[in-house]
Amino acid sequence: MTPPDASDPVRDLVHDHADLNRRVLELGAIFERPPAPAQLLPTLQELREHMFLHFAREEEGLFPLVSEWIPEFAEPVLAMVSAHDAVCGALARMIYTAHAEVDAAALPGLFTRFQAAYADHARQEAALLAQLDARLDATQRGQLAELVRSL
Repeated sequence: MTPPDASDPVRDLVHDHADLNRRVLELGAIFERPPAPAQLLPTLQELREHMFLHFAREEEGLFPLVSEWIPEFAEPVLAMVSAHDAVCGALARMIYTAHAEVDAAALPGLFTRFQAAYADHARQEAALLAQLDARLDATQRGQLAELVRSL
């Protein structure tokens, strides 16, 4: 996998999402053979950390600027924030269930819900980032890169 272009924050976020996609697929592979909750916990917590960082970079860096620079993107950006909440909520439920080892039988269903929310979010975000890639100029990319680097 080639490293992201540090000077292009949109492509960097696309690269981040590729890494998240890989991690979600790896989690799916774990669920193909029924895992013990304790075995799942480290993988779930690592995914959470990567996902929260990625979402924070978007919500604190990309989204406010995009909404300001391209007002017609304000509604899709708001939809992305709601999608982040759905994905994080499902992930948090899996972590709680795995940590507490309560109702471990619920984990596959929770993963299915998480996977569906994440897949829907990833499609929407890929489309949004492709549109942004076509619309942002060099100055905007520079400002965005500086802001995202500071997060």
